[in-house]
Amino acid sequence: MRHAALLASVVLLASTANATSGARPQAPPAPTGPPQFRSGTAVVLLDVIARDRKGRPVRDLKAEDLQVLENDQRCEIRSFRLVESESVLEAGAVGAVPAPVAPVEPPGAAGAPTVGSPAPLNVVTLVFDRLSLEDSRLAARAAGDFVEHGVDARTQVAVFKIGTGLALVQGFTSEKAPLLQAIEAATSGKDFKDRPLTAEALRASRDVTLAAGTPVQPAASDAGDASQPSTQGVTAAPATAPSPGTVSGSAADGLVAVERMRLAVAANALRMADSLQRQAEGNWSLYPLLALVKAQGALPGRKTLVFFSPGLQVPPNLQDVFRTIVSEANRANVSVYTVDARGLQSRADIAASGAALREAAMTSMTQQTKSANDPTTVQEMQIMDTAETSLTLNVQQTLSDLAEGTGGFLVANANDFGKSVDRLAADIRGYYEIRYVPAVVSFDGSYRRIGLKVARKDVTLQSRRGYFALPPSDQIVLPYEMPLFLALSAPTPAHDFAHQAAAMHFAPGPEGVETAVVVEVPLATVEFVVDQKKKTFAQRLTTLAVLKDATGRVVERFSDEYPLSGPLDHLDAVKRSNAVLRRFVPLAPGAYTLETASQVKGTGKTSIERATFEVPAAGSGPQLSSLCLLRRADPLPADAPPSDDPFRYEGSRLVPHLSGPVSRAATPNLSFFARVYPAADAEPARLTLDFVRDGKIVGRAQPPLPAADASGRIAYVGGVPSSSFPPGAYEVRLTLAQGAEKATQSTRFDLVP
Repeated sequence: MRHAALLASVVLLASTANATSGARPQAPPAPTGPPQFRSGTAVVLLDVIARDRKGRPVRDLKAEDLQVLENDQRCEIRSFRLVESESVLEAGAVGAVPAPVAPVEPPGAAGAPTVGSPAPLNVVTLVFDRLSLEDSRLAARAAGDFVEHGVDARTQVAVFKIGTGLALVQGFTSEKAPLLQAIEAATSGKDFKDRPLTAEALRASRDVTLAAGTPVQPAASDAGDASQPSTQGVTAAPATAPSPGTVSGSAADGLVAVERMRLAVAANALRMADSLQRQAEGNWSLYPLLALVKAQGALPGRKTLVFFSPGLQVPPNLQDVFRTIVSEANRANVSVYTVDARGLQSRADIAASGAALREAAMTSMTQQTKSANDPTTVQEMQIMDTAETSLTLNVQQTLSDLAEGTGGFLVANANDFGKSVDRLAADIRGYYEIRYVPAVVSFDGSYRRIGLKVARKDVTLQSRRGYFALPPSDQIVLPYEMPLFLALSAPTPAHDFAHQAAAMHFAPGPEGVETAVVVEVPLATVEFVVDQKKKTFAQRLTTLAVLKDATGRVVERFSDEYPLSGPLDHLDAVKRSNAVLRRFVPLAPGAYTLETASQVKGTGKTSIERATFEVPAAGSGPQLSSLCLLRRADPLPADAPPSDDPFRYEGSRLVPHLSGPVSRAATPNLSFFARVYPAADAEPARLTLDFVRDGKIVGRAQPPLPAADASGRIAYVGGVPSSSFPPGAYEVRLTLAQGAEKATQSTRFDLVP
């Protein structure tokens, strides 16, 4: 640490010769529990596409022609039917109303469909990833072909764009003109984040009056999920409501209900994507995809998502997220069709470029201990040098895995998409629907592989590959989070190893006070699996942070998984580092509880921490951020991009000391950090730094304030030699005064020899 640049001069006014140690007060335990899951029975809905050897649809299969296997065990088929665009034709046992693929409510509660009853509307979502100009032209051509030749009156299509977040470009409609305009807009290179979707606009989109004359109200699931954020800051272009035509009676009521669900899908997808993007660092395409497939679970029938992408890269810390997308798509009955928008100029063989590989590998490594806005330093976590082996390198293969795992297919290495569009349209308009009972019923979070066998040699089947066995929930729950939720709800919190957590507030903003949540796990306390023969080590660490308000309501949750592996001679370096979870979230003023859980997956060892903190209300006078003791300052690369990260200071990223004793011998200087927000148009501000022990001020300094930045904010870093204080428990108070108004923040630490 460059202490000469970081430390302000401090004058001690008094000190004590004798010290008595004191423990820091512990926050009282707060009640907690996992997300609320609905009860249900294990009945799985599976849709299947059947083709002959020439690729033509097969429409004469019978239930006895098929076997369904889950984890290689044969399952009982409860119902089997052919679903076509205009009717539902029975092909075996009595069917049931369409429902999500997952443990669902018992079938038949709404009555079985009769032969010839209308099939659900075809719901299609077109999603455009970040594309180059050349890729955008091909994607626009393919999507336009689909709209022109694959959309009819029974097909409802929406258009989304992934940029700096998820944006709704066009709401569900069967009108071709607005869809073609939306495709042109989504492939224009414009980022829709400059078109905010306010809560008022969202309500307006729901209050569409259908031809039946019934206003659409928010769906029941929209009443308010405590884990989801507000819609402020989410963006969308104006949505167009479909026109179902003139209907009356119960048919009108049914259309209103379906329309309500489609509107809720767009709103919920944007809300969940916003929450997931805030959980994660960077603009990964995986999180918007996860939100989109999850949000469609309430819609009846088979849904289709067409994903236009230049290739999907999945670093090791996001492998579970990728598998969860496949699982949630299968639980929600969403088939994903992927289009490699690079066409014949495909760069799928990216693995051939060693330089690009190494750059991507380094990106993957630094993402494994995510910070809010910039990569975590190698000093915090030393991951293996041979990072090429830790990346999914063939980005086209990842697109194929996503499609084939959800019952779709990949369109790639072609500039003419005509045949693929025809095949996609055929899949949308006709498929078999199977409802079966798993051989093993247990919501244990394990992955269930689905297999199909067909007795007819001239038939090939296209269907889903599996799902995670999680209980039904409106929330997105990653498989590795379940053990952490259960650990938080245990009557006796586990503490098998050390980990630290803290929440620190910074500048107030329009959505609330910016608050940093930081969780650190010293890897020295983690037990690694060592392979002496291969000279490697491996382990997986998972971390969950849950924020609750004063009423116990969950306002945010964050989690991450850290795959730790590498050559054995790097293990000592890894053990000297920390796994870090750092996220930023705007919070309303008030009292909060931070509950954190970390678990070593290989051993099951778990650590739970709880702490309370206060977010102050913004006022017109001077304000201070949280005051924190610093552990160190890590230098940033000279070409590091600009960032709003409040922990950045003079070319370094400051690392706070979260908890635990401070060694006087190992810490020559005690450094403190806070952000200062003086009141505008007021007299000059003054700082006072007090050191308190046993209720008495034992040291005081009045350091000069550094210069403010362009926004008027000031970063204060100051300190004092640790030798100036005997061992003991201390409180440090920082006071900002402007005229008669004051703001004070404090922190505590234990100094040991």
